[in-house]
Amino acid sequence: MKQFKWLPLAAFLFYSCSGPRIPENPRLVVFLAVDQLPGELMQRIESEFTGGFKWLLDHGVDFRNAHQEHGYTVTGTGYFVLGTGRYPGPAGVLGNSWYVRELNKTVNCVEDSTAKPIGGFGKARSYNQTDATAIGDWMKKRNSKSKVYTVAAKDRASVFLGGKNADLPIYYNWKDTFLTSDYYTDKLPVWLSEINQSLDVNAYRDSVWSHLREMDIYDRLCTDDDFVGEVDSFNKEYSPTLPKSLSSIDIEKTGDYLVSMPWFEKIVLNIAMTAIEKEELGKDNIVDLLGIGFSSADWIGHDHGPHSHEVLDYFLRLDQYLMKFINDLDKSIGLENVIFVMSSDHGVGPLPEYLRSIGIDSERLDRPAFKEKIKHIEKWSRNRIKFSGNGFYFPVDYNADQKVKTLAKIQLELENINAIEKVMTREEILDLGGNDPFCRRMRNMIHPTKSPDVFIVLREYYSERFPLGTTHGTPYDYDTHVPIVFSHKSFKSQKITRAVATVDIAPTIARLVGAEIPIEVDGNVLEEIFK
Repeated sequence: MKQFKWLPLAAFLFYSCSGPRIPENPRLVVFLAVDQLPGELMQRIESEFTGGFKWLLDHGVDFRNAHQEHGYTVTGTGYFVLGTGRYPGPAGVLGNSWYVRELNKTVNCVEDSTAKPIGGFGKARSYNQTDATAIGDWMKKRNSKSKVYTVAAKDRASVFLGGKNADLPIYYNWKDTFLTSDYYTDKLPVWLSEINQSLDVNAYRDSVWSHLREMDIYDRLCTDDDFVGEVDSFNKEYSPTLPKSLSSIDIEKTGDYLVSMPWFEKIVLNIAMTAIEKEELGKDNIVDLLGIGFSSADWIGHDHGPHSHEVLDYFLRLDQYLMKFINDLDKSIGLENVIFVMSSDHGVGPLPEYLRSIGIDSERLDRPAFKEKIKHIEKWSRNRIKFSGNGFYFPVDYNADQKVKTLAKIQLELENINAIEKVMTREEILDLGGNDPFCRRMRNMIHPTKSPDVFIVLREYYSERFPLGTTHGTPYDYDTHVPIVFSHKSFKSQKITRAVATVDIAPTIARLVGAEIPIEVDGNVLEEIFK
């Protein structure tokens, strides 16, 4: 009589399905999160990829209609969603920072006043601001020996990708050192200290960023290199065109502005690969998580916009860097043992000047006038009302009549500001009916007690970035549409067009690695991965 063994679901699917062949026992999940990668941009330039992005798409299930389903699309909220599968508002993550009424101050989303930086000068950051758990925590709950390492320039990217119990989230001090905090460890690993010691940021001052590929690619996919509205944020006398370098800036600012250059991502990927080797990630049958945030894209995108030569060139270079990283992973642990996930924290709006050139009504917020109105409102309230992020916070002791009068004052002051679509109270947003994208995304941004009392909503296609560059932060599709790609060596390329959300990523990873999905999670498993 034959002996039969029960196989886990992933193994059964591996042997029985004609779709993606799920690895029976993945050893490493690599979560690639690109800061500010609109889905439109990814799809517009994907035909030019020849390296890592091409590999991920050729071996990936590509969800082409994926969105961040919350209304305040910034880095903090976006990375929180990627890691946890939860909407940020109800979980209490309101932005990159927000005003706390009880403390009478604004706090950063990964601020930790009880922690100390480890590794050098910088800010101590941790997961202390939220009780939500992330995919790394679920993996550790399944097996406490699972390792969770993350790295990014931005602290909030690394911290939120790692979760509450990460082994080592690594982030940059925007000077010359990669740090962590004593929330996680009392001492940097030797290998990271050695990388910090060898990192000479001034060696990059004379590195010239020029076009990587032939000019016809840029002519076809981009606006003119000197398109009106772009800005060179580190040298106002310098035309925002390629080639460029850091040679003209003050030497003490080199480490900061290095993040605005594409080769900063080579440093990040070197740290990631060194972590794999030194911490033996993916080297046994206990699955580990490596999160990598690519923060330079956000700086470049803010300055130049998604149709610029600089943004295209950045992604063509990152495409090459990723291919080397993938090849190194293959040599180290074998790609058959690795699952890749790629997404973004948010998209971005095109330059208003570009939108007007194609016939779309778009303006920049009159920021000087807006700031003056905010001052009027705060002075009228005797500085009891605070404006932070995208809204106004009232004192906790305001009664109903005071709230009504304050709302009327805010509406009166802001009614003639060009870029403002509407002013909405927290209660109005919570009461929004229907499931259209605007209502749904605004509701998903609300915490019943922590959120602002009154929100400002920008007009679609209008930008709060002034006087140049572009930004994100709205509930509109250009800010919410991002890629989601799950890749493995054995996968065949698939393009999925149904609507999905970034909250679906974490529970899908959980299914892939056999971790339990907490009941609080808002997302759903992306079943196409398993068909």
